[in-house]
Amino acid sequence: MEQPTHPAAAPTAGPAPGAAPGTEAGTDPGIAGLESVFSDLEARLDALIEARLENLEARRAASQRAELAQRFAAEHPDFEALRENGALAARQRENPLLDEVGAYFAHHLAEAGKANQEETERVRQKALAEGEAAAMERLRARRGSVALGAPSGTPQRGRADDPQLEAPDRFGGVHAVLAARMAARRRDAGL
Repeated sequence: MEQPTHPAAAPTAGPAPGAAPGTEAGTDPGIAGLESVFSDLEARLDALIEARLENLEARRAASQRAELAQRFAAEHPDFEALRENGALAARQRENPLLDEVGAYFAHHLAEAGKANQEETERVRQKALAEGEAAAMERLRARRGSVALGAPSGTPQRGRADDPQLEAPDRFGGVHAVLAARMAARRRDAGL
């Protein structure tokens, strides 16, 4: 076999002279040390980009939420007034899970419930008054029909031509006369 005369054409079968043991002839130990620095820089750059993207997404979401809040406030005119007078904050203290919009709806539901209770109580009082008035009217009508419905020839209570009441002593006394009348009325009524 012929030996090459040019040193660059020499075969590289083993480690190069002056190379550290265990390294290949084609690798530079300085570049191998920089690879870890580059991978560190790459990891830090990836983390920085991810943090920036998360920050950008959070700002975009906050901006979108602020825009939705403005639109909600425009559609519900009393929202700002309730926020300023502290009604929404009070609802949020009562229930920490609520945000301002939830507190707004909770406030309106509570107000509607209170108005409903007041209306129910008003209707109940009105029905009670009407029921009492109707009962009194039926009682007056019944009294009037008893007084007007009696035949004119029969003696009525308190009339002077009633022989039992003119001389109650002959019939056992006032109490006996009244007890006899009550018994007769019950008998007539079928009781």
